[in-house]
Order: sequence, then C-alpha cells, then structure tokens
Amino acid sequence: MMSFAEFWDRFTAVEAKSKAVSARFSSVQLYPLLRTRIFYAVAQELGLFDNPHPNFSKPELEEGLPALPDLTALPKVDAVVIPFRRRVGGGEPYSDAIIERLKREGKTYRVVDFDFDAEEYGRDASVLDLGRLREAYTERFTEQVNKHLRITSRENAENRWTEIVTAFESGFDIKLEKFEKYPKYLVRRTLIDQLGFGELFKDLGAKELYLVNAYSEPSLVLAAKKAGLTVTEIQHGFISKFHPAYSYPQEGKLGGLIKKRQVVESVAQRIAVWGSYWGSPESGVTLPLGTEPVVTGPTLPFAEYRAKALAENRIVSKQVLFTSQGAIGGELFKAAVATARALSDHKVIYRLHPNESLADYEALGAALAADYGTDLPANFSLSHRDPVFLDLVSRSEFLIGAFSTTLFEGLALGCKALVLPLSGYENVLPAIEAGDLTLISNLEALPEYLAAAKPAQDPFRYYA
Repeated sequence: MMSFAEFWDRFTAVEAKSKAVSARFSSVQLYPLLRTRIFYAVAQELGLFDNPHPNFSKPELEEGLPALPDLTALPKVDAVVIPFRRRVGGGEPYSDAIIERLKREGKTYRVVDFDFDAEEYGRDASVLDLGRLREAYTERFTEQVNKHLRITSRENAENRWTEIVTAFESGFDIKLEKFEKYPKYLVRRTLIDQLGFGELFKDLGAKELYLVNAYSEPSLVLAAKKAGLTVTEIQHGFISKFHPAYSYPQEGKLGGLIKKRQVVESVAQRIAVWGSYWGSPESGVTLPLGTEPVVTGPTLPFAEYRAKALAENRIVSKQVLFTSQGAIGGELFKAAVATARALSDHKVIYRLHPNESLADYEALGAALAADYGTDLPANFSLSHRDPVFLDLVSRSEFLIGAFSTTLFEGLALGCKALVLPLSGYENVLPAIEAGDLTLISNLEALPEYLAAAKPAQDPFRYYA
C-alpha cells in the first residue's frame, strides 16, 4: 500500500495533469467544490482511510417555522457571521469568539445560522435561517439559472468532467462511481446561492463575512466575494500541507523553474487561526493565491479552560487517552486495547469522535475480546460525549492519536502527546520534527516512548 505522502503527491499530480482546479463549468470553478470529498473517496478506495464521518447527518428542515422577514427592510450591518453546523455542548465557540471581537470593535453584525431549533439553542429572533433562505432563493432563481445553463453546451461540460474523473480513476486504478456523473446540480445550486446570498449581503450593507468550515459552504464564499465582502474563515480544525480544503501545491511554469500559488475562488481571503503555527510556512501548507492566515487566538471557552486547567495542574499520572478519528478509528482502537494489555498499571481511555457510534466500538471491542479469547483489559474503557472531552485531556498524562486537532489541544493543556504512524500522520510531521509531538515507531516499545515524551516547549504557537 502506498503511503499517505505518496498518495498526496500522486493526487496533486493528477490534478495538475488534468487541470482540474482551474476548469470552469458555466463560469463555476467546479472541482474545488468537490475536492475534499473526492480526496477522501480516493483514499477510501485505496484503503488508506475509512469514512471520516461515519455517522454524520444534516438536520432536517423543520416544518412550520416562521416565514422569513422582509430582507430588504433589515437594518444595515458591518458583518455577517455564519456559525459551525455542528454544535459543541449546545453552543458554537468558534464564531462566538469572532462575535465578541466585533462587539469590542463596535461593529454591528447579523447571524445567518443553520437549521437548528431557535428555542433549544437559545437563538434570538434576529438570526436568519440559512436553510429557509436557500429554499426561498432556489424557488426564486432556478428558472433564471437554468436559462444560463442552457446557453453553455451540456455535452462539453459532461465530457470535460468525465476527463477529470477518469484521470483520477486511471491514475489510481480505482472507480469513483459517485462522481462519474456530471454534477450539474452543484453548478446550479452554486449559481443560485451566488444570486440569492449575494443580494442578501448587499441588502445588509455588510463589508465582511465570517464563517466556520468554509469548505462545506463554498457557494456562500463565492456569493460574498462577488458582492464585494472580505471573507474570513474561522479555524475549527487542523490545517496542514495535506489538507485538501486548504493546501494547493504551487503550479510550475517554464519547465517548473517558476512557481506560483493557485487561484481558487471559493476559498476565503483570510483564515482566522488559533496560533502562528497554523497556515504558516512552518506547517507546510500552501494556501491559494489571495488567502492569508490571521492570528486571532483560540476560542474564548478554550482560552478560559486552558488557564483554569493549567492553574489547577490536574494531570493524573499514568492516564493514557487515545483520541479517535473516523478515518482510522479501527486501527487506533486496536492500538489502544493493545496498550492497555501491555501497560496494566496504566489507565487507558479511548475517546470517540462526536460523529462516531458507541455501539460500533462496543461491537469492535467484543470482536477483539473473542479473538483474544478473553475479556478486554480491566484498565481499558470507552468514552463518548460524556464527560466533556477537555476534562479527559486536562487530566491525562499522555495523549495518543494520529493527526487529530485534539493532539494540539493536548499540547496546550500540558499533555505529553504521541503519534502513531497511521495513514495521515504526515499531517503533523512539522510538530513531530519540532519535538512537540513524539512519534511511536514501534507500539511494542511504547513504555520507552512514554518515558521519553515531553510536553511542548511553546504550546502558545498553536493556541496563542
């Protein structure tokens, strides 16, 4: 099996040869909108990853919610804020920090949120419902967009898309059946969103858009940029050389002697990052042309939590916390069980990602126990959703994972963080090379790695 780094090199080589990134379909730079999904689809076909979000589902649009207000009559604002779709403990800490910053600067703002119940999440009446906006714009602009699509040759678009998908299929000797059909629906939705949300942003008089997880809503980025707003994505996870949503290797010109950053229109102009490490040359990431990192610090709850936890010095000796990731969860889980068997005097906890299923891991544990012919070790336990994840991190002497953002949270909270060389661990190589993360080359020699592991020398470059 090829390594993750080899996979990345081949993946970006296929992009360059097929000119996938720059290809346009009815004026839309289409491939970047699907790049992350195609990236993980290819990786799964190769056996490098499992489904990274096995139990994620979007909430259904509720019936009977209030109709949208007269959007043209809304007060003017300086900025629009779009929170994260996934809530953390019922709240949304990523955009909250930006909202507090806007308040301190005396700026007005309007929140456009996803389809969550207003009462349950304490959402005030001024928040606009993104799902209902999209529903209204679809009804209003579909005919106009369809006329635009008929002007361009459907056959040419379908053939060009087939060329791109075929390049990946032949380049990796796989099939990508989910992507073989030309995604005209996505072109249509992108154009509708540009018309509708572009009009909204202009009606609001906004000059800035702040949103979390911009690569999941690229059409909103396009709408804002075309309406003249400066778009800032709010960091919610790791950013690395190998992240398909952020890193676009430079293009070569004149035999590769001259390199230039690629143009990706659906990427924000700025990324509000937690610390100087993220998005910097040190991290290895090559951001698209016109996109730059701006250090704004961690979320407010994390900053407050870190200060309290470090002051209390909560670390429990010989507690080992494994942090799961759906893409490689099975391998991490087996390593955690093996660790518990090898270190009977240590407490080993395996913490699931919020999108993972506890029942799935209980079944995996039962299967492992059957293979061993004995119960799982008494010093091993599963943890899911409760207690709060940071409570586990701040009390664990050791934190082990592959390339999860939580490894860096562990560094910030004083853990000795270690990395297993599973698919994707290359994402955190810069932190390993800096000596902040310890690479476990041989799981059988884990006691030696634990003894040698140290806290990060300067965790504030990850969380300012």
